[in-house]
Amino acid sequence: MKRIAVAVSSGLRGYVAPIRERPQIGVMLVVVTLVMSGNALVAPVLSLYGQTLAASSTLVGMIITVFGVARLFVNYPAGVLSQRWGRRPLLVIGPAVIVVGSVGAALAGSIEWLLVSRFVQGLGSGIYMTTSLAAIADLSRDGSRGRLLALYQSGIWLGAGLGPVAGGTLAHHFGLAAPFWAYGAVCAAAAIVVLAQLQETRVKDPPMAAPDGSATPPAPVSLWRLPLFPALCAMTFGTFFTRTATQWLTIPLIAHTRHQMGVDAIGAALAVSAVGTFLMLPIAGVLIDRRGSRQVIVASTGVTVGSLLVIALAPHVGLFWLGMLLLGIGLGLSGPAVSACSAEIVPRAAYGPAMGILRTWGDVGFVLGPILVGAMKDVGNIGASGAVAMNALILLMLLPGFLRAPKAIA
Repeated sequence: MKRIAVAVSSGLRGYVAPIRERPQIGVMLVVVTLVMSGNALVAPVLSLYGQTLAASSTLVGMIITVFGVARLFVNYPAGVLSQRWGRRPLLVIGPAVIVVGSVGAALAGSIEWLLVSRFVQGLGSGIYMTTSLAAIADLSRDGSRGRLLALYQSGIWLGAGLGPVAGGTLAHHFGLAAPFWAYGAVCAAAAIVVLAQLQETRVKDPPMAAPDGSATPPAPVSLWRLPLFPALCAMTFGTFFTRTATQWLTIPLIAHTRHQMGVDAIGAALAVSAVGTFLMLPIAGVLIDRRGSRQVIVASTGVTVGSLLVIALAPHVGLFWLGMLLLGIGLGLSGPAVSACSAEIVPRAAYGPAMGILRTWGDVGFVLGPILVGAMKDVGNIGASGAVAMNALILLMLLPGFLRAPKAIA
């Protein structure tokens, strides 16, 4: 038992070593946890709040969708601007925009005004998330990049896990608008922390010598010419697609119709998946640093595909629970591995645009996932299990392009 405790303690010290070495990393983790907890604060009340404004079911759904659509518009521009102006200004602007949207939502007197406010929140979220990922990539170094990006993902999941509980409590005691006020407050706190504690992280490439001896700016990088980058975008699409289309939409239907699970049990199953992801992140960071991000991406795809097939075909509830745990493990491996692989192959002076493109492809999967799965179920009459199996097939179809990319670059 003592040996196990020593091993765990040693592993945790190694996992958090990047924070001790570079205090700026700790500041970034505090800020991302604040912003993500704010986003999750409003999750329990979105549908109910929309219904109080006499919204139809379609408009209630739009309250969620419009947030992702806004991020689609702003991810890449935010990455480009963060490369031009620096990360720090955008890390203040993003939360500040969220504050504006949150106040608008809290004061909304109509569903139209709520939709506009949610769109503004999505813009702020896209600005912040793209820039924060680029800033973390700036701070990363070979040998510890996997652990650092896993810590960043841990901050995201910690905030996302704490937010709904706090949001539900606030709504119960102070009304449905209270979580939106809290969302604005935590994002204002995040902006203040950036202003007070965070130094600029952007790295500029040095000027190149021109034939006449003068200095010229470095040549622009064509990201799509990097052999592995398009495949990484495709894998990011697949991960976000799986989260919304399967984990959030289709799996609850399977749990209810096949296994007769109630709402509480479905929530517990989703929690098992989330816990699997959170616990897997430290292991993912170590595996990336020791085995390489590329191998971890392949492993995560295999685990995720296997979990989806188990969930789709499970004849009894025990296998369903196993599939949910495996799904969390697969997704926990994927996030930091894709980000680390991107940071390895992209020049530092192009981190902003690269992370903007990756986030855009992720949000395309986020928005299209439920729509495409719903269409497959309605038109193809394949049912919820068939839709999950189709999700597994999509991930498998993305893998050959990733495997065929030259191995020397990552």
